[in-house]
Amino acid sequence: MFSDLFSYFVIPTMVSISAFGVYYLLNPVKGNVIIKDVAWQSVNLYSKASIYFENLANSIEDDNEDENDDFNENQPLLSYYNYENELEVQLGDDYNNLPEEWWKDSEKNVDLIILKRQTNNEVFKTFKNYNKFCNTDKQNWETVEKQFVQIELVQNGTCIDIHKHLDCFYLANNALFTPAFLKWYLKKWFNNTLNEDTYTLKIFDKDVNLFTLNSEQYIIITNNGYKIKNIDEESESGGSENDGSESGGSENGEESAPEYEGAQDD
Repeated sequence: MFSDLFSYFVIPTMVSISAFGVYYLLNPVKGNVIIKDVAWQSVNLYSKASIYFENLANSIEDDNEDENDDFNENQPLLSYYNYENELEVQLGDDYNNLPEEWWKDSEKNVDLIILKRQTNNEVFKTFKNYNKFCNTDKQNWETVEKQFVQIELVQNGTCIDIHKHLDCFYLANNALFTPAFLKWYLKKWFNNTLNEDTYTLKIFDKDVNLFTLNSEQYIIITNNGYKIKNIDEESESGGSENDGSESGGSENGEESAPEYEGAQDD
C-alpha cells in the first residue's frame, strides 16, 4: 500500500515540483503569475469546500428540526429596535393582532423589525420597516447558501470579525448591515457599540470577492446570492426588497442604479 502511494502520489508530486522549479528559473515572471493563480484557485476551492461542508451540516440540523416541528412548533416572536435609544422592544407572538394604526403611530420609533423563530437553533428574519414586513413571506423559513466567508467591522482604528453569528440570518429577503441592524447586532452578540458614521465593513464573499460597505449601504440576501443597496436611494413605498427575484442588479454600472448584484448563481 505504501509503495502504491509512493508511486502514484509522492513521485509525480516531486517530479512536478522539480519541473516547475526549472521553469521558474528560466521564466520567473510567468512563474510568479502561475503561483498567484494557483494560490487564488486554492483559496477559492477552500472557501467553496468549507461552505459546502458547513451547509451540509446545517441541512442535517434542519432535517432534524423538521422531524420535531410536528411535536414542538413554536410561533415566531416579533420585536423592533429603536436606533436612537438603542432599545429592543419585544412584542411576542401575538403581533398579527396589532392594528395598522399602531404601526403608523410607531413608525418613527421602529428602525428595524426582527422576527425570531426558535427551534433547535435561532433563525431571524429582519426588515427595514413595516412596509417590508407586510410585503414579505413570513411563513418561509428556508435558509439559503452561506454567502460570506469573513466580515470585519473597522471603526476607531480597530477591526472586529463579526461574521461568527450570521449563519442564522441567511434567509432570502433579509436586510443586513443597515446602521440599525449593525447597532442591534453588535450589542446583542458582541456587547459593542457602533460609531454611526465612521465605520466600514470589509466583506469577503464565498466566491473570493473582497469589497467594502459604508454607512450608506446595506445588503439584501436573495434566493441565489445577495445585493448591495444604497439606503438613501431606496423607495419605501415599494413591496418587498426583491420579491424573491434577482432582477434589478447593476453589475454593469448603469448611472444612478441603486444596487449591486453579487454572487448570483447561473
